[in-house]
Amino acid sequence: MISQLCGEIVATGDGFVVLDVGGVGYRVNMTTTDILSLSSSPGKKTVHTHLIVREDALTLYGFLDTFDLEVFQLLIAVNRVGPQLALSILSQVPAKEFVQAVTGEDEKRLTRLSGIGPRNAKRLILELKDRMKERLPVVTAGASGVAGNIREDVADALVALGFPPRESYDAVDETCRITGPADSQVLLKASLLHLKERKKR
Repeated sequence: MISQLCGEIVATGDGFVVLDVGGVGYRVNMTTTDILSLSSSPGKKTVHTHLIVREDALTLYGFLDTFDLEVFQLLIAVNRVGPQLALSILSQVPAKEFVQAVTGEDEKRLTRLSGIGPRNAKRLILELKDRMKERLPVVTAGASGVAGNIREDVADALVALGFPPRESYDAVDETCRITGPADSQVLLKASLLHLKERKKR
């Protein structure tokens, strides 16, 4: 089992990177967020990987954070959730946010993700809730100091304005860490400014 690779990114594509490790190029499927992170900072990188073996292929899936990798491994153990769907889910929403939705039985939040309908949301909650509580660190909602409903409303507003879901939630959390608790209007304006500044970099 290949559980970790350390090397330099020599190419990126739609949903994957090629990592040069000692002159050997490994194609690793990754989330959009991790690919952008790798692309923006050159140099040697460590990627935590999961190898899936099929009769006709050996496919690597990689993550910059071991927490994301563990959530991915829990996801692909669910009936009818393959690695591509699991990767798509973690491209749309931060892993901790996904864990909060599952352990909090938030079907509404889950069905907003592309590829998850009401039936899949129920299955994910049923099969993952207890396992996530047992295997993953406690991930509490509202850790940013802002009420969960305000945080979600602001992130949803950013998504409606055309920003990707995962970037929207990250922006709200980062803004909360800087500004502290705030009402929805103040938080929305500050998060918009944060996203615009990030795009300029």
